[in-house]
Amino acid sequence: MPCAVLLVQPASAPAATVLAVEGTAQKRGNAQTAFNSEFCGHNTCRSINNARSPFDVKTGSRQLQAAVDSTRGDIVLMGYSLGAATIYDRLREWEKTPAQAPDPDRVVLVVTYGNPENKFGGDDRKNYYAGLPAVQPYQHLDVTMQYDSVADVPTRFGWYSQMNIAFGRHLAYFEDVDVNDPDNLVYRDGDGTTYMLIKAETLPMLAWMDPWITDERMAELDAKYRPLIEKDYDRPPYVPQGEGADWGNGNPPPAISVEDADDEDADDEDFDDEDGSEDAEVEAVDVESSEAHSSTVGEADPETDTNGDVQRTGRSEESAPEPETSAEDSVDDTDRHSVSAASPDSEQGTESSPET
Repeated sequence: MPCAVLLVQPASAPAATVLAVEGTAQKRGNAQTAFNSEFCGHNTCRSINNARSPFDVKTGSRQLQAAVDSTRGDIVLMGYSLGAATIYDRLREWEKTPAQAPDPDRVVLVVTYGNPENKFGGDDRKNYYAGLPAVQPYQHLDVTMQYDSVADVPTRFGWYSQMNIAFGRHLAYFEDVDVNDPDNLVYRDGDGTTYMLIKAETLPMLAWMDPWITDERMAELDAKYRPLIEKDYDRPPYVPQGEGADWGNGNPPPAISVEDADDEDADDEDFDDEDGSEDAEVEAVDVESSEAHSSTVGEADPETDTNGDVQRTGRSEESAPEPETSAEDSVDDTDRHSVSAASPDSEQGTESSPET
């Protein structure tokens, strides 16, 4: 007798909602196309179009809060340029007012790119208001194209680095970037942020020559000038992220995941060591107290004479020792000089400072 077999496909995890905050003068939906639509290909996307002017960071921050409050389920926060600064502003507000912040379990990932507040090269990174909270409750990926004229400016002034950044661009080049490429350089910061650097194949100041010179000649020029440019940057110790990244679903490469696990194990070991040290100190104190107590009891131990009368041996009072003084350590007054050239910050100000 024939029978029917019912095949039931297991339910997939519910998609998150990507709240994409646009950059200045960008069309609605433009941020969603970044990284070959890697994030929106896996999730539902909503555009937060705060792209009125470079001064709309606070406006966009309030719009982002409203979008978070009105969205159910898991979310991905994604911001380009002005949108990235908007997300940073909201993260700072959430640190000050935790009641407004979404549950970390809801936030799959925070993605910022072309970020003027990037810690290592953002044009606005030295402004007093800029930066992230000391501790990041959310998984955060910040992506920078090398020599981006807003997100990767030199730390120090130099002739070649300034010429190169003058040729750099900031708009319309994230669309074809593969965020999961194993060769992408990453650095995991102490606050939990992953900084990603997409290496420029050609120096911006040499790109205009590309149609007229050979690849060999371009390689020679690159080898000559890139080191002169890079010496004006202070970069963290980037390493290739390796295989296995799936950032679209909020999954970092295994190398970063293993590093996080090692850090947690190290923290646990430090905690255990601290506990062990405290226990040892307590035991030492107990031993010293017991010895002191035994000594005291021995000195005051009553003695009995032949008649059964109790005789106590008196202890002579010892004079307190004179306080000892030690020579004060001399202070090294040698001046310490640090040489640093001015960084070409192009923007100053508070929330009203222009963001690209």
